[in-house]
Amino acid sequence: MRFTVFGKERIEKLLLINILGTLEALKNKKVTIDESEKVVFTPYTFFTLKKKGINKKIIDLIHEGCELEDVEFLCPDKLDNVIEDLKQRTLTLLDKYEEYKTRKWVRIDDVK
Repeated sequence: MRFTVFGKERIEKLLLINILGTLEALKNKKVTIDESEKVVFTPYTFFTLKKKGINKKIIDLIHEGCELEDVEFLCPDKLDNVIEDLKQRTLTLLDKYEEYKTRKWVRIDDVK
């Protein structure tokens, strides 16, 4: 499946929504850290978005999300706090994006 998102700010907003949903699922034990690393918190995602000029604060969130496994291993008692901090920072960033009232700003192709 391939998603096409139109416009840099829309891409950033969709990324933030994806990050927020992933963090909420992690917090509620609906996905594992390993799964979250396959969805959004990957070095590939980090480096690709960095090259594309995506907002540095979003890149930082993804980078820190890539380190959740380390937090879980080294300081498991701090994992929930780290996830909550990332969620709050994501929500703060989401506040900076306007509501998009256009009819369609995401296209989904090649669903099999």
